[in-house]
Amino acid sequence: MGEIRLFQILLRGRADHRRDQRHATAGRRAELRPELAGLAPEGRHAAPLVRYIRRQLDPETRLLVACTHFTRARDFLLVRHSLTPGCDYSELHDAILRLGVVVELPFESTYVVQSGDRTDVHTLGLALGELCPDESLMITGISHDWAYCTDAVSRMHVASALEAGMHFRTF
Repeated sequence: MGEIRLFQILLRGRADHRRDQRHATAGRRAELRPELAGLAPEGRHAAPLVRYIRRQLDPETRLLVACTHFTRARDFLLVRHSLTPGCDYSELHDAILRLGVVVELPFESTYVVQSGDRTDVHTLGLALGELCPDESLMITGISHDWAYCTDAVSRMHVASALEAGMHFRTF
């Protein structure tokens, strides 16, 4: 029996109202609960999932799909919090920057961090949660398999052992 992969899916935006009612209803639910999870068979990757999901969304919707990784050998951390008006997130942002290299993404309050810190995610979440001014912090370990789209542009992370830095391929 093959392995099943779990993907974390983050949506920011609305469903495309030109689609049929079933898709529009699913999109409204996603709008209310922006963190979703999806299971896929072994061999499935984030980029094709972004391509498939993107067709069901309004063109302005932003989407991030990342394969979760539950061990300390994870490649990245996915960190997200809300933007509660009047709250100061500066201490939390400083702590996120200290974790490692923060990948520039076109998402507010969502960060992908390449970190050498191998502390388990639960312990990291508790520590960062102390610095978050509300109860909205989410932290997940993810593998190198992640992709995102904004507007009409989709990009996937490309792991490269030869060169330092982040590399993305548009698809």
